[in-house]
Amino acid sequence: MTHYSRFYPLAFVALVAFAVAAWFLFLRPEPQPADPDAADSSTDTPVPDPRETFPTIFRNVKPSVHYLGDDSKCAACHRKLTQSYHEHPMGRSAGFVGKAVSIERLEASAHPSFDSGPFTLRVDRANDGFLHHMTTANAAGEYTTTARLAIGSGTRGRSYLALESGAVWQSPISWFSAVGRWDLSPGFDLSTGGRRPIPANCLFCHVDRVEPVAGSTNRYHEPVLKGQPSIGCERCHGPGELHVAERTADPRPPAEPDTSIVNPKHLSAELQASICAQCHLQGQARVVRRDRNLFEFRPGLPLGEILTVFVRHPALADLQKSVGQFEQLERSRCVSPANEKLTCTTCHDPHTAPDEKHKLDFYRTRCIQCHTPERCTADAAQRKQKNDACTACHMPRQDSSNIAHASVTDHRILRTPPAPSRPPSLAPDVLSPLVAFGPPRADQERDLGIALTELAASSPANRRQFGTMATDRLTRSLKTRPRDVDAWLALSLARVAENEIDEARSAVDRASALAPNSDAALAAIAEAAIAQQKFNDAIAAATKLIERNPTAIDPLIMRAVARVEVKDWPGADADCRQALAIHPLHAQARLVQAVCRHRLGDAPAGRKEAETAAELAGPQKRDAFLAWYAEQTR
Repeated sequence: MTHYSRFYPLAFVALVAFAVAAWFLFLRPEPQPADPDAADSSTDTPVPDPRETFPTIFRNVKPSVHYLGDDSKCAACHRKLTQSYHEHPMGRSAGFVGKAVSIERLEASAHPSFDSGPFTLRVDRANDGFLHHMTTANAAGEYTTTARLAIGSGTRGRSYLALESGAVWQSPISWFSAVGRWDLSPGFDLSTGGRRPIPANCLFCHVDRVEPVAGSTNRYHEPVLKGQPSIGCERCHGPGELHVAERTADPRPPAEPDTSIVNPKHLSAELQASICAQCHLQGQARVVRRDRNLFEFRPGLPLGEILTVFVRHPALADLQKSVGQFEQLERSRCVSPANEKLTCTTCHDPHTAPDEKHKLDFYRTRCIQCHTPERCTADAAQRKQKNDACTACHMPRQDSSNIAHASVTDHRILRTPPAPSRPPSLAPDVLSPLVAFGPPRADQERDLGIALTELAASSPANRRQFGTMATDRLTRSLKTRPRDVDAWLALSLARVAENEIDEARSAVDRASALAPNSDAALAAIAEAAIAQQKFNDAIAAATKLIERNPTAIDPLIMRAVARVEVKDWPGADADCRQALAIHPLHAQARLVQAVCRHRLGDAPAGRKEAETAAELAGPQKRDAFLAWYAEQTR
């Protein structure tokens, strides 16, 4: 039950409460310029752009240098490297389904049809993608989406995206390479709809470049992908416009280093690590710093100038997550401030990946660059059993804690196997369950406040505690930085976590004044207005969201719920029909429509629709669905 439940009985089933606004905020809508007249800006000067101010010899760090894409420009002079890179998993991070290397199978043994709760999911091949279907035994309808973009190299698996009028949505079906089968995409809850909005911060690590619509959650200027789908050479070397122009004018190589483009080998260990960390350091929360944009990061800059990454306190860390290898490596004794010898590229060649036949020798060679084989304490039989592979003992693979059918390599490089882990616990005197990864920087407490708000959204048992911790930090920051839209939005959610609804509405109103076209602000206004029972305000905010993103379902349900409260049954019914035209198996839309049918004079149809909605919601939510229907129709 959400924090709004005492104000509004449908809050958790209609997705109009805390989780909805958190959904919009923490999927990182693209920022837009703040209105300088909307807040006192006397103490709030913009943060200088690190692309202009950071001391570096590499000139392509400057924001005036443009990205070109590597398919034509890089390959002209570096054909062999470009070709090998695009055979590397990073060079196959995304691809259009019809053009990507096919690894999926559709025979019965690959489970192209499988059940999840009341739903049957099925995969068919189409000319330009896969068709992903959801159906139910009661023939309530069928949801079909065309998966056009494949995300992932296929090493572990692939997920799939649908492109709908510039909006990007993830399908609920994924391919898992390790087990050779289709299954439910990680983290999906089909009872809440079975489609996930994909914001820019998700695409950042999987595709080359996108142009988000300002203030939006998952909409992009079309064509969504203007060049190559997968990340390219410029992700590690920076934009190539200056380099191409200078080498075209004078093909003779300059004296090393060529300052027209970043070569990571000329960077410090910290700056080399930042290139890898931009995608491989996920942490618990990634907070874009004030006045910055994730896409402003360029190789040659410290990642911390753009992004603050928070990880779990060491006492709470889960080192088995599929995105935790960067954190694991930093815990290794091989890595220390005094030892810059070991970096990611010590063992991983970003241009070439070893094939299965040569993989053991490839990585063993890297190990014995620092460690002589004679020092290995394993006996001959053990070494033979492990194919004399150092990683088999010191970097074992284990099941991922957050992705089904996947395993991860332990990058702590342990001398001896790890001891059995104890249940995580935090000492009472610890000030925060999150710690910043890397050196302290200005405004870090502001960033921690935003991160704690995100943590509160996913931690029901500690929601109020984390909300208070976030409120304290955000309030202090906003006293001197009142134009900070993200901080106001985060404060509104922190106040919700504390059950301070009026204060939450006040904070989101400040955010909306600064960014009137922000999806996050509009969603938070609708949420707070419903909690305050100011339903006309909620209808107005939801209407703006619907206009901005007509393929989204949740704003339609927000507006339908508010219209139910003002007894606008035809309007609420129209919203539900529009939502169900997008997704016929959406449980919340069917539940609200059930009330509308009853109120419009067809009680038997309403009751039948409520039963269908409860079935789609699953056994955990069934009783709550039927109870709300009974309350609204008595």
